[in-house]
Amino acid sequence: MSKSKTRRKTSSEGAPAPDPIDHSESIATCQRILRSLTGVMIGAFVSIVVLTTISVGDFVQFVGRGLYYAILASAVISLAVWAFRVRLERQMGKNTAIGAEVLKGL
Repeated sequence: MSKSKTRRKTSSEGAPAPDPIDHSESIATCQRILRSLTGVMIGAFVSIVVLTTISVGDFVQFVGRGLYYAILASAVISLAVWAFRVRLERQMGKNTAIGAEVLKGL
């Protein structure tokens, strides 16, 4: 008898290993979120440059500070969404970028 090459891997108890879950829709959502947050960061940065070019009054400083915090929040959220997306890709068994190696310790 010949062994089948399409044989499923088994766990330590001998039961077949579960197939990877398809997270394609979640990954696509993560990509949309990342693109949106990139747009927020670029828009806030451009707004800060334009506002401070026009004036340096109290209102401009207040709005600029708010836009600065919007950029920081977008960066932190982007990092979290990226980490989540990389974990989903690893669960699916896709080959991720070298940066995904950083998450092995998490």
